[in-house]
Amino acid sequence: MHIRFADHSSFHRAAAAMVVGALLFGTALHPVTALAPLAGGVLGIAVGAAFAYGGAGWRMIAAAAALVQLFALPASWGILGTVAATLSLGLIAGGPRGLRGLLGVLLGALIALVAMWSALRIAGAQQTAHWPPMLTTAIAAAAMGIVGVMAVLPRHLQIALDPVRGALNRLPAGLDAEVRGLCDRSVAIWTTAQDRIRDEAGQNLVRDGVLKTLEVAAKSADVKITGPSEAELAQRMTDLDQRIAAATDAEVRTQYQAARAALGDQQRYRDHIRQGRERLVARMHNHVAALEKFELAATGLEAARSASAGLSVVKQLEELSNDVAASGEALAEIEIGELPASTAQA
Repeated sequence: MHIRFADHSSFHRAAAAMVVGALLFGTALHPVTALAPLAGGVLGIAVGAAFAYGGAGWRMIAAAAALVQLFALPASWGILGTVAATLSLGLIAGGPRGLRGLLGVLLGALIALVAMWSALRIAGAQQTAHWPPMLTTAIAAAAMGIVGVMAVLPRHLQIALDPVRGALNRLPAGLDAEVRGLCDRSVAIWTTAQDRIRDEAGQNLVRDGVLKTLEVAAKSADVKITGPSEAELAQRMTDLDQRIAAATDAEVRTQYQAARAALGDQQRYRDHIRQGRERLVARMHNHVAALEKFELAATGLEAARSASAGLSVVKQLEELSNDVAASGEALAEIEIGELPASTAQA
């Protein structure tokens, strides 16, 4: 699972505007109402969100509705909760929708309520009792703006499950060391691609290529050579050859020959698995090298474009994309445990 923070600049604008706006509104409303810290904080948060993300109409409507509740209804934590929820609805406008949007509204309401609590704590604290009232109001409103910035976090946080990491964790523990090394190298390519390749199609190509590598590697671990060792099998075949040559009874010779044929089938099957493993490793090397080449070309695309060589690089990138896709298909065709037709008929 990856947690990323997107659009830093908008968050910085929102934070600065919310704090400054809350301070200014709180100061301006101080001569008008005792609820100036809360009212200033509500307006500052709404204006800061509008400044950073647009949609001023919906945000100011939500702020106005919150202020109506704040001034018209008797003060209580229940009323403050509805004020916070109303403000949160305005903050989420134009942001995430669905379940993520609902969670954003709930989190925003909770943070707005905590922000109002912070403002009230500062305004009523003994430590600020000797301060000039206007200064206390301004700082309390600014504190509400500072805490209120956290209410826009759902807009910026991106949580995504990484299928590559999950596939890597599911690899068998007894995987061949060379195959494991190729898997680790392909995952390193994906890690780099996430940070350096901006094009979504390019990222998807690398991700799918890496997933194909891990999928085939996992399947390769299911095919194991069991039974006697190579030396033991060769010794038994030699012994049976001698017994067949020395046999004088036809039935005895027939049984030895059948046993010898079965051992021969085992040997051919072992050779087939060994050959399949060699082909698998060779194709994995080719596939991982193609991924590396594509990732290198994709990360240099922006620089090449700025140097007026973009068209040639894009064409090369398309060719490399085809190479990656072809190597992935070839890798998927490997069946190292499938018995050859001649062996199956023997």
